[in-house]
Amino acid sequence: MAAASTPRPRALGLAALPDALVVLLVALALVALWQLAAWLYLTATVPPEFREGVITGADTRVPAELRVEQMKLPLPSMILAALANPDNADQLWLAGLTTLRSAVLGFAVGATVGFLLALAMAQATVLERGLLPYVIASQMIPVIALGPIVYSIFKDEELSRVLIAAYVTFFPVTVNTLKGLRSVDPNSLALMDSYAASRWQVYRKLRIPAALPYVFQALKIAATASVIGAIVVELMGAQHGIGVTILRTQYYGPANAYKLWGAIVVASLLGLLFFQLVAVVERLVLAWQPEFRRGRHR
Repeated sequence: MAAASTPRPRALGLAALPDALVVLLVALALVALWQLAAWLYLTATVPPEFREGVITGADTRVPAELRVEQMKLPLPSMILAALANPDNADQLWLAGLTTLRSAVLGFAVGATVGFLLALAMAQATVLERGLLPYVIASQMIPVIALGPIVYSIFKDEELSRVLIAAYVTFFPVTVNTLKGLRSVDPNSLALMDSYAASRWQVYRKLRIPAALPYVFQALKIAATASVIGAIVVELMGAQHGIGVTILRTQYYGPANAYKLWGAIVVASLLGLLFFQLVAVVERLVLAWQPEFRRGRHR
């Protein structure tokens, strides 16, 4: 008689926690370590009588060589205070939303262009041979060099942000989509041929679904890159956006050290938020993928 199967023990520790909670716990641990390191650095480099003035950045009695210490390794508690300060809402959160809006628009344009270009190249080898080298060559131009050129041509910061975000998005989408369209199992293609499926039916029912995992991998990469591209344009003379806040707070020196780092944190959060949004859409669209089915039944 076969022995009764024993239930598998439940996972313990961090493995049993939701992913979001694990991320939060790691973030809190990193902030705590940062706070400790920043405080140790402050006490080691700044005499006690100047520490409060260095933290505020507004005490003129602090020697010039000590005023910049908080720009090197600031206290994260002060950065969080700057982020929570209502007086900074326009320059941090609203500016961040301006950047994110342009990044999303450029991301949508670049993803659409990249996907359609890959479809065209997949259907005609001559197009792939003729266009793919230029697609690759287009990425040899650094964004930091292309940003000011685009801005000087169009004289419109919103349009320039969208174009640069589209530029950094279309390449990974094109390459990954083309690879996905070519990744179909030959046996599946033979089966579709046996059903006398048209080319459109083969793409709609077989090639495009097979390419979607590759497409979303590219989209997640492009999500953060599009935000960076939008910020690069803002550093070239724009009037609005989180990149403008970063540039302006640098000019004002140590008195705005925490606002500067707050702007950097906001820029990082924009990329993280956009990445997670794409990941959620991927989970919904590719619910049939084994990795997401396992996630639901874990």
